[in-house]
Amino acid sequence: MTQPTCFVFAGGGTGGHLMPGLAVAAELLRNEPNARMIFVGSSRALERQIFSQPEGQRFEHVILAAEPLATVRRNPWRFIWRNWRAYREARHLLRDVRPTVVIGLGGYASFPVILAAQRLGIPTLLLEQNVIPGKATRWLSHRASAVCTSFEATSSHLPRGVRVVVTGNPVRAEIVDLRNITTPPQGKVQVDRDERPPTLLVLGGSQGASAINWAMIAAVEQLRSRLSGWRIVHQAGATDADAVGQRYTTMQVDHLVAPFFADMAAQYRQASLIVSRAGATTLAELACAGCPAILIPYPLAADNHQQLNADKFVAAGAARIVVQAIEPGDTANRLQREIEFVLDDPARLIAMRSAMFGLARPDAAQRVVVEIESLRHR
Repeated sequence: MTQPTCFVFAGGGTGGHLMPGLAVAAELLRNEPNARMIFVGSSRALERQIFSQPEGQRFEHVILAAEPLATVRRNPWRFIWRNWRAYREARHLLRDVRPTVVIGLGGYASFPVILAAQRLGIPTLLLEQNVIPGKATRWLSHRASAVCTSFEATSSHLPRGVRVVVTGNPVRAEIVDLRNITTPPQGKVQVDRDERPPTLLVLGGSQGASAINWAMIAAVEQLRSRLSGWRIVHQAGATDADAVGQRYTTMQVDHLVAPFFADMAAQYRQASLIVSRAGATTLAELACAGCPAILIPYPLAADNHQQLNADKFVAAGAARIVVQAIEPGDTANRLQREIEFVLDDPARLIAMRSAMFGLARPDAAQRVVVEIESLRHR
């Protein structure tokens, strides 16, 4: 009996790495419903949660005990041993399932799998979400069949000779579907969106961000009258969710707080304005959903890549930036001023939404699949 076609997706740990892979896997299944999709990643709680949801349950999930680079100084022998073991396990898996292509999603969990695939002669394709590519992409790209990027500028940060294809960052179909717009003759963008009550959506990344959580609380305390009639929907992460919810209750603000939202399409659908980190996958989703944003880039992101991601959206007029300060009160004051600035002029929100749509690449997953299919016939 002929084995079904198999694709392996390597990497994970964060929603920013996993969600593009899920979008590509779903697109591959649309073309080939009997294909086998295997995600090889980490044991992080968020990753387990994603694959416990209906969308994630469509795919196989294998955990490798790889060790992040950040641990090498603290425990070098553990780092070497665990990654060597992960590499050997990856080789055994790939020999067993015989994938047609291995797709790297970035992050430390992708490294042993992609390295094993390249040494076994299996075609590899890397997805790079950020302007500045991560270490795994930089180290593995010279032997990859192709690197699919979100930004044109990424190619200048990769070794010479690497095949780079600018596809955009793949976004799940239910979020792409939010791009239900018409463009009348006068050129104004109209959106099929219910904005009653107006909603301020707060996102700290897939695991939450304490700096954003408490800056937002402090800003809302000063803006209660301005936000009268608004609802705040806040993804706060597991650590802060209860305390953040209690603060909103004390302030008598209409709110919904959760550690993590599985159905982001529903949240984007209602959002009038978003306060968010500047991870590349979040930005790609905001563009497809047409959500104006105030971005607070994570200041410790490798190579300051979130700031560079955000700069592209600010330059296009789709977002505003708040630089996270050392003093939490300074961050809160900056955030308060930006919220007031955006809300003081309704035309500004409309213009930002139109600019967001202009940055969208709703066909990114399909374009990545075209590249994957091309590798099957080489």
